[in-house]
Amino acid sequence: MLALAGADVVLLLMCACSAPPPGAVTPSASSAAVPGQAVSEISVGPSGDEPARGSGANNDGSLAWVPPGPVDPADPPQAQWHVLLQTKDCAGLGAVVSPRKASSADGFTLWSAVTAICRAVDEGDASGWRDAVSMLSTLVQPGPERCLDRTAYNLVAAFIAVHTQNPTATPPPRSGSHTACPLSLTGLDALHGLGPTRTPSSGLAGGRFQLARRFLDVVTVMVGGQPVGVEADPVLPGRWIVVIPPAAEAGQVQVTAVASDGPIPGSLTFTYLRDTAVTNADGE
Repeated sequence: MLALAGADVVLLLMCACSAPPPGAVTPSASSAAVPGQAVSEISVGPSGDEPARGSGANNDGSLAWVPPGPVDPADPPQAQWHVLLQTKDCAGLGAVVSPRKASSADGFTLWSAVTAICRAVDEGDASGWRDAVSMLSTLVQPGPERCLDRTAYNLVAAFIAVHTQNPTATPPPRSGSHTACPLSLTGLDALHGLGPTRTPSSGLAGGRFQLARRFLDVVTVMVGGQPVGVEADPVLPGRWIVVIPPAAEAGQVQVTAVASDGPIPGSLTFTYLRDTAVTNADGE
């Protein structure tokens, strides 16, 4: 069983978490690592659909742990488990991973395998390797739209592949780079219970809104080219609050966000209405 699963896992390494540079060619199964290959020769190939990140072997024999999600507070419970994995809270994962809270058909099996790898790598639990191999053999790599699950799956696959070659060694994890999911601004939430919308609006007085989607940090928001201060939401980590400034007349302005390392992908159009009683009436 172990040999079969190891071979399957190695073939899956070509679908791991880092994206190719422009013009790169995705490797075929024939170029994937094979059992017995030196740890320093193993690499996690490009997936072709997301930025460089996640579990790849380094020349020092280490493997990358999962990077920050970042997890959106609106994500289902299964996505929230990524935070515990990122911090190697194996006991915490074991306590919360359950079929009842899984939000995908394979969620419980996938995150049980993740918990097993966490125990094996961080706690030296030998049974974790056996459990992870058994469970991974029943799974397929999640698609890019499930970026947190995909990164977690790739973590399990990469560590098992290296452990299969050398069962007496545990690859030392290093910090994952970049993010598991693309950063983006997709909407604003007026905090009136209707949720975020891609077409926010308010009266000419502006108002207080919450940025929607995924961020590591936000240092400023640009409203019609005007920089506006932003503050972390004290209740929901990962969410940010901005006060849209007043406008002299009705009309539309573009809203973008900037992080400490540069612009955040995504923008939206904010509409100032003459009727100040209407605010985000089309919440999504």
